Amino acid sequence: MIQLTTSGVRIARDDAWAAQQQEFAQRHCVVLEGFLDDSILRHIPRMLEQGEFDLRGDFNCAGREFARELTMRKSEALPQMLFYFLNQPPLREAIAELTGCEKTIRTFVGRCFKHLPGVGHFDSWHGDVRDERLHALSINLSREPFEGGNLQIRSRRTREVFQTVGADRFGDACLFRIDESLQHRTLPPRGTAPRCRYAGWFRAQGSLSEIVLRSALFPLGRHPSVRRTDRA
Repeated sequence: MIQLTTSGVRIARDDAWAAQQQEFAQRHCVVLEGFLDDSILRHIPRMLEQGEFDLRGDFNCAGREFARELTMRKSEALPQMLFYFLNQPPLREAIAELTGCEKTIRTFVGRCFKHLPGVGHFDSWHGDVRDERLHALSINLSREPFEGGNLQIRSRRTREVFQTVGADRFGDACLFRIDESLQHRTLPPRGTAPRCRYAGWFRAQGSLSEIVLRSALFPLGRHPSVRRTDRA
């Protein structure tokens, strides 16, 4: 078990841990249940409600749009807080151990976003193989149950979908491998409830100074503020 709290990282290297290591090695993906502790979760609904979002489209090198969403501004309290917690050295070391990663994980970078049903938000097949990305993590920030939005992983060569998973509970996370041989997407949202996530990548690049600069608002052991400090 890996769990983030406001006071640090909890890691339980038990039988379930060994089973998750094996599952990741075979299926390139694992669900981390209860990844965010209640000490963090209790702040998230208010931060989501108060945060400002902008429409974002992602385009490939040929100019084709492969994803569209509402992305929270990086200066908002929620992405700042989660950026800090996900860059704690004990977490990066635990992720490397769980995934059998041979490279040193130096940083995590991510974003907070929403997919709304019925307005054209989508995420199509892509690989994310750049910027020395090693593994991706997607955390469910939706307290209200939603429909659709499951993660799918396929072989880039054969196009065979071999994994369809969801982190359906508030605070659960999907951890999956980034590799030249793989592609992934999330299925479209359905129903009426929004799908809210914080997602990004553990990378083999970056520096401690970047982490310190971005996370200065949230020293370890203090509860995060919901106040914004800038509009950059």
